[in-house]
Amino acid sequence: MTRQTKLIPTPGTLPNIHNDAQRVFQTLQEGGIAIVPTEVGYGLIASSSEAITRAFHAKKRRPGHTQGIIGNYDVHKALHILPEERFNITKVLTHDLDMSLGVVAPYRSDHPLLQGMSAETLEKTTKDGNMAIHVGGGSLLLEVVRLHYEVGKVLVGSSANVTGGGQKFRVEDIEEGILEAADIVVDYGLQRYHTYGRASILFDFGEMKVLRKGACYELFGERMRRFWGVELEEDPVYPSEKGE
Repeated sequence: MTRQTKLIPTPGTLPNIHNDAQRVFQTLQEGGIAIVPTEVGYGLIASSSEAITRAFHAKKRRPGHTQGIIGNYDVHKALHILPEERFNITKVLTHDLDMSLGVVAPYRSDHPLLQGMSAETLEKTTKDGNMAIHVGGGSLLLEVVRLHYEVGKVLVGSSANVTGGGQKFRVEDIEEGILEAADIVVDYGLQRYHTYGRASILFDFGEMKVLRKGACYELFGERMRRFWGVELEEDPVYPSEKGE
């Protein structure tokens, strides 16, 4: 398969979230790997254990380096163990304020969504009793997540780059080895938060602490302070304006 035959939409064709998500879903159900656009750059996603392992090796990840579950609020609510008031925070942030966010918290190891995972895959997606779930990320990614959730499966993924290579906000910037590993590549051009040059925010909602100051962190910090009185450290590059 050549790079051109992997690409959707084809030249002269407009993006179509429903159709493109169906194509990605089918590819992943057949054990493939997909490169898809997200707000914080292009992502490399898979759902079968074998494909997840291939994606892990394509990124040249070291043993012990974790990957995240790619989800939505429903997946996060089903798998994570948190007090209800913490779920209320994540729901407002991701639903009402349309914010994508990496949520870290203890997880339900016995949940049916995880029963199809191999022990190796589960080990790659958990650390110290916690699981990271990326909630949001754009319309296409959310539709692919929804299709998997409907059939009782979850996605695993990370940024579409060799480990340490930095976020890729255009398909043409993705390393050749990553492109070769993918069975389908959805190219929607330059992605929304390219000006940050960062991955997503990663926040531990169990311990209520920042793990990574990602794209739009200044918005996250301002919203946590404004709506829930949670004071977080400032972003040294993009400080938020605090009211009196």
